[in-house]
Amino acid sequence: MIPHRSTGLLAIIVFVALLLFIFSSSPIRNPTVEGEAVSGPAKFLPQPHLPSLSDLKLPTFRAPSHEPPPEETNSTSGESKWFSNWEWLNPFSSAITLDEDRSVLPPLHERRPIYTYYNPKYNPKKHSSNEQKEDQNADAELLLAWRRAWFAQGFRPIVLTPGDAMKNPHYELVQKLTISPELENEVFRWLAWGHMGSGLLADFECFPMGRYDDDLLKALRQGTEPEFIIRFDNFQGGLYSAEKHRIDEAIDGAVKKMDEKSTSFGELINPELFKVMPPSSLAYYKHATISSHYPTLQEKMSHSPSNGRMLLAQLINSHLHNTFQNSFPAGLAVLKPFPQHTTALVEPALRLAKALIQCPESPVPDSCPPNLPDCRPCGSSKQPMLISQPSTYKKTSFLFTIGTLPHPYTLVSLQKSSDEVTTRQIRRETERDAWLTDVTKEDLGPEMGSSWRGMAFKQVVAGDQAIATSLWMTVESLPAEAGQTLPSELLDEFEWQFGFKIPRAGTIDPNAAHDKESVQSKNPSQQGVAREYELLQKARNVINSEQPDSLSKKNVAEAWNLADTEVWRFVKAYRARSVVERKRWEEEERGFAGSKA
Repeated sequence: MIPHRSTGLLAIIVFVALLLFIFSSSPIRNPTVEGEAVSGPAKFLPQPHLPSLSDLKLPTFRAPSHEPPPEETNSTSGESKWFSNWEWLNPFSSAITLDEDRSVLPPLHERRPIYTYYNPKYNPKKHSSNEQKEDQNADAELLLAWRRAWFAQGFRPIVLTPGDAMKNPHYELVQKLTISPELENEVFRWLAWGHMGSGLLADFECFPMGRYDDDLLKALRQGTEPEFIIRFDNFQGGLYSAEKHRIDEAIDGAVKKMDEKSTSFGELINPELFKVMPPSSLAYYKHATISSHYPTLQEKMSHSPSNGRMLLAQLINSHLHNTFQNSFPAGLAVLKPFPQHTTALVEPALRLAKALIQCPESPVPDSCPPNLPDCRPCGSSKQPMLISQPSTYKKTSFLFTIGTLPHPYTLVSLQKSSDEVTTRQIRRETERDAWLTDVTKEDLGPEMGSSWRGMAFKQVVAGDQAIATSLWMTVESLPAEAGQTLPSELLDEFEWQFGFKIPRAGTIDPNAAHDKESVQSKNPSQQGVAREYELLQKARNVINSEQPDSLSKKNVAEAWNLADTEVWRFVKAYRARSVVERKRWEEEERGFAGSKA
């Protein structure tokens, strides 16, 4: 009998011999490869393909790796960096960017263009050069208000000029006709729009007057039915919405019909191209509206047109502000988790809230926008808009939330009432991601993990409905001294989100006797507000320092609070990107009437 070991050895020898026989035997000839002619029945059969070692895909035994995504244009501002990607709801941005300091933000929504036409030389009434300059200054105020209001609603406002009309192919034909200045201005308005293409065409006295999430405004942002030109009932050309092919069709048909006897360009357009809609959330301050709704203003405009138009800009601003106040019957919520430690931390947000509940200046007090005759004017009620300071975020469309996020080290410093926080204190005496847990506990409950809370919170900050109901900032971007007013640059930036001027007077003293939401009396801090301000400033120094000891404290706080750090960076980058986006648009529009130099 052959031993067991010998049997195994014999099997190996036989296996090796078979391999040698297979690889050493003559290959089957492949006529296709060798170039031989194929004849007979064989030409109708598939030709065999013999595998070789070069055909084998051998695995490479390397650890998988990724390259960081390429850096986008205009994706940094100060210390903030971001990458716009549809995976922005990933719990941690570094999983995508491979960079701890680079946040993944949702892609920017494309802003639908809204155009208005302005010819500074056009004036149906003859004025002196001084009066014309005053008129143009007044128009610039109106155009600035128009830009700000439409930008806040998610559009891209663009002011067109006669130069845009001249680029339209129909311009030469129109120039050959003898028509009135009024008709020429109307025709050039359409020619300029036709040159630019799809979007909205508005009179700069037509304003969005409703919530950001209003159905009509959402539809206009997304784009209207391409087979029609949308116009609005009883608006007399205040606003149109259309795609380029329909605009060109309308212009081509109207220009062919136009002659010296024509009085209205709109009446020459084929009526079948139009679809009429109700202007539910649009306010058009045309001459007839001012005469019927605001006769005192009309009287002032008749005495001094330029001064009257300045007052009109002020009236429109007051109506935009009042519409915001009416949109949130539950008032404003200044988010204040850990109220015994964060009075100074939320004071800047509280100052902003107090400015937003003030009644704006108006040449016609207690008046309503023309599209909202049943509004509640700011000064008509004894009860002003309410300000609350909840510790948790409340998900409701009836409440506007202002939130300020502290860096994890800042929050630990305030909780411990110490500017010498140690690694041991952070790791053994504080809960992980305390801010995020406290803010979301009412909406998400106490059991959910920090990663899921972070994803839910990102939706609150940057989701489709976020801009309609909230404003978020980082504490370290705000003033850190007691009694310090909000910087004008910061208020200027917020105005482009709200769509109206924020009152600057009367917001300095937070401890006025009549103020029921006084900083000192509402949820006072245990260690005192003065001490809080001192801690805030020292924490800011640690966060911004490059010293090894400060970096170590900051890194430990961030590592212990990964989710808190993630949302803090997310909010910081999100605000920075909004500033960069607006400044780029302003730079492109600089030089046109109504731009803010």
